[in-house]
Amino acid sequence: MIFADFEKIEFTFMGWQMLEPMAIITDSIMGGLSVYFGIKLSRFKTSHPFYNYWMWFFLIFGVGAFYGGLAHGFYNYWGVFGKIPTWFAGPVSVYALEQAMIAAHPNKKSVKLLKGISFWKLMIVLTVWILILFNAPLYEKPELGFLPIAINTILGVSATAGGIGWYLYKKKQLSLNYKYFALGVLVMLPSAFVFLMKINLHPWFDKNDLSHVLMIAGISYFYFGIKKLYAEGLNQDDYL
Repeated sequence: MIFADFEKIEFTFMGWQMLEPMAIITDSIMGGLSVYFGIKLSRFKTSHPFYNYWMWFFLIFGVGAFYGGLAHGFYNYWGVFGKIPTWFAGPVSVYALEQAMIAAHPNKKSVKLLKGISFWKLMIVLTVWILILFNAPLYEKPELGFLPIAINTILGVSATAGGIGWYLYKKKQLSLNYKYFALGVLVMLPSAFVFLMKINLHPWFDKNDLSHVLMIAGISYFYFGIKKLYAEGLNQDDYL
């Protein structure tokens, strides 16, 4: 089913009238895996902002994803506004990802400019999102609350993990392992279109579940790239 949604699957758990069991499962897997990646990065013996920002990306994204599963499940009780914490975690985690990739950029003159663009983009996105929360008919069209988050994710992740990652990969004197960031974007990017176009394969595997699987693969590529860079010893400003 495309451009339309199946009826939400309902089930009872300990007296609670719950929804979307598969979304709870896939969100929990994605959130748990992301937090695990963040914890692993926190043990890296380096203070380089590239690794620190990636750590925060995984932790924030992971907590947001795990809560997102609960927001799906408890929708009958929390309503659309129960999704706010997850929506908020989206642009904040993307900001951390952007800052991580910018920190690896070899042109230090560009770093300050790119950091500023990333920050002000975050401010604009949050402002637009807050205006939507207060003015849009979210109960009738809850996807409106996610729209600026999705657009920001597409632009931010593509430009930094994708664009900067590919640029660094092409500079072969640095490391070929930067390719994992571009590959992660290629795998993850369709998830936003799956969600926005409502591409639902089955009532038990709808747009949310397919998006989550793609995003799990994408963040795994990111982590593999970071881990390989660290294993190479790329933790100095003049080498990363």
